[in-house]
Amino acid sequence: MACDLQTVGKKLGPVTLEYNWKDVALYAISLGAGRDDLGYLLDPAPKVLPTYGVIPTFDPVFDLLKATGGDLVTLLHSSQRTEIIKPFPHEGKMTTEAVIRGIYDMKIGAAVVIDTQTSVDGEPTAKTIWTLLLRGEGGFGGERPPARLKTKAPADQAPDFSVEVPTSGSQALLYRLNGDINPIHADPKVAQAAGFDRPILHGLCTYGIAGRVALKEMAGDDPARFKALECLFAKPVMPGDTLVVEGYKIAAGQAALTVTVKETGVRAIANCLFEYAE
Repeated sequence: MACDLQTVGKKLGPVTLEYNWKDVALYAISLGAGRDDLGYLLDPAPKVLPTYGVIPTFDPVFDLLKATGGDLVTLLHSSQRTEIIKPFPHEGKMTTEAVIRGIYDMKIGAAVVIDTQTSVDGEPTAKTIWTLLLRGEGGFGGERPPARLKTKAPADQAPDFSVEVPTSGSQALLYRLNGDINPIHADPKVAQAAGFDRPILHGLCTYGIAGRVALKEMAGDDPARFKALECLFAKPVMPGDTLVVEGYKIAAGQAALTVTVKETGVRAIANCLFEYAE
């Protein structure tokens, strides 16, 4: 096994990243924001989509993944949770710390769980939990991973909202400008080596689209009402696919979300919990 189990508990950071209104506007545009979302796009002080919390974690998370020694070409993003402690301001200095919580045996691969915490200008702002599968690295007799998210859309309930979001053929090339430069999303040869016909859309782009739509439809488009978004990634999305985001209120301040590829009917995200202040 190439994946080094001794890296469990390894920490990285603080890693700093400065940002301004152009960066948060780019992030919103890369998630399909447009003329109906000018509050996230216009200077000098746009609102910040809460899932921006993943952006400062890219470098520390992938540096920790590299430290495991696993083959990143085989990498699949299994799940993502983002929790907001305090809304992001439109500019500032982000400081992020990350730690490998565990490396778990899923037989088909090794599941690496990484926790992060980000502060902006010294104020705790966001926490994330990443679960990333290194395919082909399993079967080492390790512990099974923590229980997965069970939230699903109720079978007997109509969605409270259903919104179509078209993506463009260059959506992944745009999203990677946020800093997620994994070549599986841009280089056809790398994508083919990973078993895909062509570059796939970032799971975090699909995730961010789901969060953007849910925030607007369930929480008044108010970032201060966003608490957390946790999703399991089921199937890849291709740039150019049309995404159907649907939400079902299941409890006070909780909604189950799904993301379906309109052209194929395939669920890209089937298990997803959006938590918000009512």
